[in-house]
Amino acid sequence: MKIIADFLAYLLVRFFYLPFTILSYENCLRYGIFLSTNLYPFAKKHRRIAYENISYAFPNLTEEEKILLVKKHFVHLGRLLAGTLYAPRINSDWMKKYLIYDEASLKIEEDTNREGVGVVLVSGHLGSWEIIVQFMGMRMKGAGIYKTIRNSFVDSWIKRLRSNNGILLIRTDESTRCMKLLKDGYWVGFGSDQNAGGSGIFVNFLNRPASTFQGPALMAYLTNSKIILYSAICGEDGKIQIRVKDMGFINKKDFNSREECIRRFTEIWTNNLEAEIRLFPEQYFWVHRRWRTKPGDFKGQV
Repeated sequence: MKIIADFLAYLLVRFFYLPFTILSYENCLRYGIFLSTNLYPFAKKHRRIAYENISYAFPNLTEEEKILLVKKHFVHLGRLLAGTLYAPRINSDWMKKYLIYDEASLKIEEDTNREGVGVVLVSGHLGSWEIIVQFMGMRMKGAGIYKTIRNSFVDSWIKRLRSNNGILLIRTDESTRCMKLLKDGYWVGFGSDQNAGGSGIFVNFLNRPASTFQGPALMAYLTNSKIILYSAICGEDGKIQIRVKDMGFINKKDFNSREECIRRFTEIWTNNLEAEIRLFPEQYFWVHRRWRTKPGDFKGQV
């Protein structure tokens, strides 16, 4: 029965996805915003989650400002939906028309590509992050970490879509393969700002301790790779602003232990992501339970 239920769910997802395979990019954006704004009155649970998260992150906002930020966030969710589902159709012509780099960000990317070093590319759930998945396969030797979806039909389909432009996908349990690719000069993408549960370490993030994945810093430590943060910020005109921050290589001699080093660089990329979120607050994914795990929830957790 499960395989039948999974297949029916897969067909439903494909039906929902259909308009994004036909409409132009601009109309996909309009359609996505139409969906998210019309769902806003009914999304009471997710509005509450977003409001609570925003209240912790921006305690100085007035009640009216917090509610307005939640509304702006739901408009952004429409752009995010459209960008995510349109992303597999991205090509070089689309990139020339819609991708925008500031001079410093472009220089970091070009210089690093010329160096040929392994790169731990960290991104958060900010802006339109699926765009990064697609252009990594086009602009660099790109690979990305992905978590397998329980529905095998949906998992196979999503994997095909994400790898449409040449990116290599690595399951979360393939750490050995990840290390080999980094040593071979690949850029490996990590979307690591979700709740890490009992396996994470607590670092301060938007005014609260957050259980955070150690993977990016650990992989950089083990493979002597550079750490770079990427953000893909949505503009109202459909343009995507690519912002790049270079956090350099880990100098192991500066630390007394591996644990100290990993904690410090986890704090560094988290602080850089927080700075980006504060510049574009409506574009963070406030509706997810980032701070669900709290200190003391798991015995022995750091």
